Amino acid sequence: MSDDIPVPNKRNNRKRKKSFLKNARKYGKKGYYGRGSQLDSDTYQYFIRIMETYREGFENEEDKIVFANNVFEQTENQEINCSSNQVGCRVIEMLLPFANDNVMKRYMEAFSNEIRPLCSDRFASHVLEALVKQTCEKSLKTLGSADTSETYTQFTIKISKFLLNNLEDYMWDTYGNHIIRTCLRSLSQVSNDTNGSDINFKPLNIPNDYSEIVREYGERIINWPQFNELCNSELTSGFLQDLLRSLKNVDVKLMKLYMKKLLKEIFAAKTLNGEQDCIDVLPPAFLSTSVLMLLETALQLSKPRMFSKFYQNCFAGRLVKLASTRSTNFAVQKLLTCCTEKSDFELIFEELVDHLDDIIQAGHMGVILCIAQACKRLSSKQGSFVQSMMKILNCSEPEERQMHFLLCLCRMVKFEDCKGTESLHKEKLNLHGTLIIQVMLDYNKPIKIINSLLSLENNDLKNLFMNSMGSHITDSFVKGLFVGERSREKLIKKLSGTYQDLAASKYGSRSFEALWSVANLKDKLKIMEELSYKEGSWSNSEYGKIIAGKVNIVLFKRNKEDWKNFLNNTKTDKILAEILK
Repeated sequence: MSDDIPVPNKRNNRKRKKSFLKNARKYGKKGYYGRGSQLDSDTYQYFIRIMETYREGFENEEDKIVFANNVFEQTENQEINCSSNQVGCRVIEMLLPFANDNVMKRYMEAFSNEIRPLCSDRFASHVLEALVKQTCEKSLKTLGSADTSETYTQFTIKISKFLLNNLEDYMWDTYGNHIIRTCLRSLSQVSNDTNGSDINFKPLNIPNDYSEIVREYGERIINWPQFNELCNSELTSGFLQDLLRSLKNVDVKLMKLYMKKLLKEIFAAKTLNGEQDCIDVLPPAFLSTSVLMLLETALQLSKPRMFSKFYQNCFAGRLVKLASTRSTNFAVQKLLTCCTEKSDFELIFEELVDHLDDIIQAGHMGVILCIAQACKRLSSKQGSFVQSMMKILNCSEPEERQMHFLLCLCRMVKFEDCKGTESLHKEKLNLHGTLIIQVMLDYNKPIKIINSLLSLENNDLKNLFMNSMGSHITDSFVKGLFVGERSREKLIKKLSGTYQDLAASKYGSRSFEALWSVANLKDKLKIMEELSYKEGSWSNSEYGKIIAGKVNIVLFKRNKEDWKNFLNNTKTDKILAEILK
């Protein structure tokens, strides 16, 4: 192997994680050249330097492609050996997305000849995963010749069908299982990001050959005698989750059959003592982490009718216990996040609303935030939720306590414990509390939270908006659809005398920009007058310089009429930019 390393013209100096590289260098010095297949010292060191060079970055995508294909030239006739080594596998997997057609053909041919052992190989299996993902993506693109596209298609089908025909061998194998899942996701064009509510790519035309293979997987697994075992293992539960996601893109009817089977035989199956109807006994869905993860995925994929069945059979009557328990509160969060019907949400809300304090005391603020978000999303129970939170924090009565609601919620403490605001700008506020405030500012009638905010003393407002978490409240206030124009104007006037401090601080400058974006000309002129007084005291700070440039303080001090023209031109440019989006 050549010792020449392709070097890009220019590299970015970004900091990267170096733990893997550090370990690789350390073991290389001791004469250990990675786990797996043996590499000679020169090849091992070459791969180390390739990783270092890659992680430093490239000037453009073209340089990265040239770099990657030069590296692949050095692996010719060593594809399997390099892929089966700990460091070699990492390099190849990293560069494969930039490989040209000739390199891809070499790797497809090499892996095709040794599929069986490579599917279980600790390192080469990762390269095979990357290879399947790339060949499937390339086969779906119209670029390149028809022959090349067909080559990619045939390789994707070959690997997918091999694993389908040998499911018993690879389903419980850690590495083989993950290749199967990659095949399913690639064939059905499912995104790897499964955290959001929309887990799929924008629907594309899936070739019949691909959808048929996914369907075959689904039809075979649903009739497996070991189906229950699949649900109870973390590895195979992960496979079922990917299968459900894939079927949603390929065969919704088959996915629904899975949902019904899971609900009847797994999630809500009767307990050994026949106590399923007792609300004090949790269904099997909540007694195993692997089954619980499967339930959360099913909730995410279910349509309203199926969602209601999951709720009624697994959650109803047990929500308080589930929300207050560490191992199951995330399932309640998923239930709230995935709820799309107001009728279902109102039932969930009524069951939880009188026990919000218990959930808070259990430390499961994520559940409270999800309730707040569902109130906003479904335009339901917003007033009841606000009132409940005020009662929990002892801010409801007497009426003057309501003015302290925002600060109590920021800190997530009761009225009696919400003392002292001198160091509010440095204080570590409650993350979920500040997020709930931001959600409440988007409610249809956010008057309680607005009044509480506007009742704060001038200095307290400034310190809140200079806080790392508090600064985001400013954004929500100025962007809130139901926050009135007068309320915004009151806030801008109330902050008079604090704008220099806001502009000069890291988080205060964020708040300043948010307020500036909605201020009218009259208020902007007042702010500028305030900023221009001894402007050197704030405009020389790191963040003050940025704000000074954005508001053009130099032009304002020189000629106010020219500054007004500058302001109008900036506004016009923004409007045009929005139109041209």
